[in-house]
Parts: sequence; C-alpha cells; structure tokens
Amino acid sequence: MGRILGRILRILAWIAPIYQFRANVWRRCGVNIGKRVYIGNLVFIDSQYPHLITVEDDASIGPLTLILAHSGGSPYHQQTGIFKQKPKPVHIKRGAWIGSGAIILPGAIIGEGSIVASGAVVNRPIPDFRVAAGNPARVVSKLPRPKTGRLMKNEERK
Repeated sequence: MGRILGRILRILAWIAPIYQFRANVWRRCGVNIGKRVYIGNLVFIDSQYPHLITVEDDASIGPLTLILAHSGGSPYHQQTGIFKQKPKPVHIKRGAWIGSGAIILPGAIIGEGSIVASGAVVNRPIPDFRVAAGNPARVVSKLPRPKTGRLMKNEERK
C-alpha cells in the first residue's frame, strides 16, 4: 500500500463514526483483527509495523488507546547506538477489554478475557482472566473463568 493511501486510511480509521468500519479499515492497513472487535474513536495503532499487531475475536479497545509495536528513540539515540530496540509483536487475545487511554507497548500480551484499566501502561504479558492497572500495569485481581458450556454455545452460533 502506498504511503499516501496508507496515511489516508489511518486517518479515516482514527475518526470514522462506526466501529465496524474502523476495524475493517485497520484490517486493510495490515493489522490482524478478528471478528466482532470493537475499536473506539481516536485509537492509534502502530503504522510502521501493523502486521505485528494481533487482536483476536470479541476484543474491545477503548477510545484514545495507543498500541505500539516499536519504539524508535530519537535520531541521536539511533545514530549513536545508545538505544536499540527491535519491533516486538503485540497480541490482544480473545475477549480482552482495554480501557480508554491505555498504552500497550511492544511485546505486550493481553490474556484471554483480561481487562486493562483506563490509563494503564502495559509493557509485559497479562495472564488470562486478570485485571491489570497502573503504570507499569500490574495484575490487581482475578476474574472468574466462564463455564465451558457458555463458551460452547457461543462457538455453536458461528
């Protein structure tokens, strides 16, 4: 995809009024997005490495969230070799819920059914069915696991 077209699509995804449309535009930009994913307004997803970001089915990403797969540092730090960090994948698993204004940094994995509180900064994996909050995000509580019968009914609906 050309630079200009990619930039136009990202702006469109950023401000589009319908969340299903936003998800489709991010897919077109290269982000791996599953089914029934909610992406809020003004969500910024890494534009240089969108292919490193995966959002599984039924996930929800609140408005003003940042999802980054790389951190380049300033030109000075890059030229002098002081700061070297390769891009790392970001994985948001099935049913995860990311609150408004959260920052998801390179290498983060948000577990299945987990909740990331508003304003949290995630820089490490969050296990399945946990609530994480703070800067840096830490697990603050556990969530009950759904009964398998319920999950099977949801699977059957597909």
